[in-house]
Formats: sequence, structure tokens, C-alpha cells
Amino acid sequence: MIRTRFAPSPTGFLHIGGARTALFNWLFAKKHSGQFVLRIEDTDQERSQESYARMLYEDMEWLELDTDENPAKGGSYGPYTQSHRMDIYSRYLQILKDKEAIYPCFCSPKQLREDRHFQLEQGLPPRYSGRCRCLSEKEIQEKILSGEKPCWRFAVPEKGVFILDDLVHGKIEYNYEEIGDFIVQRSDGWPTYLLSAALDDALMEISHVIRGDEHLINSVLQTLIQEALDLPSPRYGHVPMIVGMDRQKLSKRTGAQSVREYRERGFLPESLRAYLSTLSWTPENPLNLLSKDELIEEFSLSRIATSSPVHDEAHLEFWQKKAMAHRGTSWLFDELCHLAPDKETFFREKDRKPLFLLLEDISGACLTPSDVLKSLKWFFSPSALSVPIPEWIPEVVRVLENINDTWESEIINKTLRTYQKEKGLKGREFYHPLRLLLTGEEQGPALPLEMAALGKTETLLRLARR
Repeated sequence: MIRTRFAPSPTGFLHIGGARTALFNWLFAKKHSGQFVLRIEDTDQERSQESYARMLYEDMEWLELDTDENPAKGGSYGPYTQSHRMDIYSRYLQILKDKEAIYPCFCSPKQLREDRHFQLEQGLPPRYSGRCRCLSEKEIQEKILSGEKPCWRFAVPEKGVFILDDLVHGKIEYNYEEIGDFIVQRSDGWPTYLLSAALDDALMEISHVIRGDEHLINSVLQTLIQEALDLPSPRYGHVPMIVGMDRQKLSKRTGAQSVREYRERGFLPESLRAYLSTLSWTPENPLNLLSKDELIEEFSLSRIATSSPVHDEAHLEFWQKKAMAHRGTSWLFDELCHLAPDKETFFREKDRKPLFLLLEDISGACLTPSDVLKSLKWFFSPSALSVPIPEWIPEVVRVLENINDTWESEIINKTLRTYQKEKGLKGREFYHPLRLLLTGEEQGPALPLEMAALGKTETLLRLARR
């Protein structure tokens, strides 16, 4: 059984990188008829907040990334929040201690800084020196009795090579000499991320872990923990880190926004899913807006690129416009009524066909329903402009009044063009005053579309300014 997981820390909003990780794990699980697990890694007690966890659930639900097991739903491998699994971690820490796979370390932060500085000066990779690895039992007890609280480090093999068989990058070699002994339990008794994630993946029977390539070394360390405990290890696949337009790590400074911020701006979940899916992966037809089922069908780790994708909001906007068009004008109409309940009656009193033609025209230049609503402010009442009224306006009003056929844009357009030609008026000379009287705006959609959507009565009232 394929089992993947998304294991965020509730220390902030769900960001673009995290959302892509969740999406790729969800797609891989669904592609193989497997299970997708949501686990909350809150061992960073100083920064973790329950409010962030709640918002993360909401954002995942909004993205329509349904989970088979999570803290709220439960499952056979719970609890699914790390702070509720402390007894499990304590039990396995004791096993590691009994096996002498880990040892107490009493080095102070100052000592560690000095060691690191010395190593860098010597051109050596910074890693723990192993200073406490050979302490005798007597020395350990003396330090504890004197009030020192140790952290516990994993004893990495001193010689040899670890080969990580990565699903994206292939086989990567790591020399144990360059890794260094890493902390599995802090001096306050809390397990580190490396230990808790290694145990949870193994005990929850996670078969595949897909995450950013900044975790490559973590996969080595977590596998060492699992091997020391005779626990199974998942297959790892590391996707390239998303970078900003300046090719630097993605951050607020480089324009990155959280999923929640995109939601609040009016972006649609299918547009964000389409965008995220193309960050390191490309479907067969890269311009098609794929449904969830189509994404699942096409997704493959073998087509993950190894170069870092660039977060480009113009690319996201492309997918947003595709998603808006795909949802159609009926959906957009309902959204506008929801966004402006005070205008709903005005909307619903209009003839649907010409109004929908106007909405279709406007939405092509807008990113969100809110943007469409802003561009429609003239629709509810024209701006109060003091403009000279050409002497021919009353005559145009009478000509339009005499339209006996259906009040639609094609007929309005033909009537206006005929009048303009008969009077010998230039385009701007004729249409600009009409637009100002009708909408109070300098520019906008084609006038016949606006007139048809407003309706005959409202159009004539505005042009006559009665």
C-alpha cells in the first residue's frame, strides 16, 4: 500500500513551497490508489500555535487535498500530532540508549560556536567534533550530578559511505566523516524533528516521502535512526527548492505569498493547484487546465525536473484566468451577487443574456470576481462628471428609443454606426461623449455591450441625464 504524508509545522501560514509538497504527495498517493496522511509536527513548542494548525486544515480543504488520516479524523496510526506522541518517542529513545546508539552531550553553545569557527578556519566542513562521544560513565554521572543537562546525540559511523537512492536525483553518496553526530533529544527532554519524523514515518508505515531537496541530508539521518531501531524506511523523493525571480530562496521579500493570502485575494483552488503542479513538473500539454482527476492520471515522479523552479506570479495569473473562464459566467454572476448582496436585486433584474456577454468580456481582463465587481462600478451608477453635452445627444436618444427589435448589442451597434455615418462624426468624437454620459468612465467595454446589459430604460435615462 502506497502511503504518503504531509507533515507541516504549525508555526506560520501554509506557503507556496509547503502547498506544492502537499500536492505532490497527494497526487502520488491518489495515482497509486494509496493513502494520504496529514501529520502535525509541533515539537517546536515555542513557535507552534493551534491557530496556525486550524488555518492549515482550512487551506488544505480549500485546495481540495483530502486526507485519509489526520488529527481531526484520526486513523489506525494516531495520534497525528507529535506533541501527543511523547510517550512513543520516550520509549524509542530508551531503546537507542540501551543500544548505545546515542550518547549524552554536555557541550555548551559557546563551545559549539568555537568548534565551528575553528573548523571553518581550517577549511573543514562544520560538524560536531565528537567531544563528548568518549566520555566515561563516571564523567557523565559527575556532570549530571553537578546540574548539567545533556542533549543526546546519535553516534554516526565514523567511516564509510551512505548511499541515498533518491526517486528524483538518483543515487547520492554521503561520507559519514562529513556528517557528524546529530542531536535526537534536546536538553529540555523534547525530541528533535529528526527523531520524531523518523519514528512517525516508520510507525505510520509511510511508504514514500516527497519533499524539498533541502531535506536531502535529513533523509540520511532519519534513515540511520530507523536502521538503528530495526524499523522500515520510506522511499524518498526530493524536489528542487522554489526560488524567487532573483534566483534566491523564496521569501516574502521576493514576492511569495501564503495560500491564505491568495485565497483572500480571490484566487481559485484549481488555479493554484495547476500552478503548483507545474513547479518542477510538466504535464503532457502544459497549457491545459487539468481537473483533479486529470492531474492524478498524468502525475509522475519520473518527470520531475532537477532544476529549481521560479515563482512567477504572472504564471499563476495565467492559470487564474484559465480557471475563471472555465467556471463560466453563471458562476461569476452568482459570485458577484454574493460579493455585493446590496446589488443583487439590481443584478437579477437585468436580462441575463446581455449581462452575461458583458461579464464574459470584462472577466477576460480581470483576475478575480472582486476585480470584476470593481470594474462594474459604473454599472450601478455613473460617475458624476461635469461634461459638455453635444447637441446631437437628444437625437441619438430618440434614435435608440425607436429600436423596436430586441434590445441587444448587435442591433445597438448597428444603430449607432448608422447614425455616426449619417452625421459624419469621427469615432472618438461620437463614442467618447456617449461613454462619459453612460458610465462616467474614460474607457471600458464596447458601448453596445454596456448598453445592452444596462437595459433600454436605464441607458436612455443616463444618456438624457434625466
